[in-house]
Amino acid sequence: MKKYQMTKEGLLKVEKELETLVNRRSEISEKIKYAKEQGDLKENAEYHEAKNDMSFNESKILELQSIVRNAEIINHKINNEFVGIGSTIKVESKFGIKEYTLVGATEANPLDGKISDQSPLGAAFMNRKSGEEFKVETPAGIQKYRILEILS
Repeated sequence: MKKYQMTKEGLLKVEKELETLVNRRSEISEKIKYAKEQGDLKENAEYHEAKNDMSFNESKILELQSIVRNAEIINHKINNEFVGIGSTIKVESKFGIKEYTLVGATEANPLDGKISDQSPLGAAFMNRKSGEEFKVETPAGIQKYRILEILS
């Protein structure tokens, strides 16, 4: 069975999303019921839209239930010596200085600076020390990085 490595905060976020989707079930059922009352279902756009909405909602619920059931909370000990999942690091590259937090794949959100330990860049950061320089193959070509500091 696949395990989903996550931070405690990431699991709480997934659980909240799951609760929201479960609570939407009755709303969607009401839409389907209303659309059925309108008559001919073959040409009833509201009915088809509500059925599609229900299908999407249910598949997302199943996905999130699987994640919650198989979540493995990362018990990241604050270790400022080596980068690991849960570490926040300050990194220098030709693009400037940026902060990243390494997270499990289900929590990744590069726009928020959260990168997966399974991504090429995240994997390259893993188990590195502060001050270490290295090169990474990226879509933009080989890039040089230096870990300035392991913040947490």
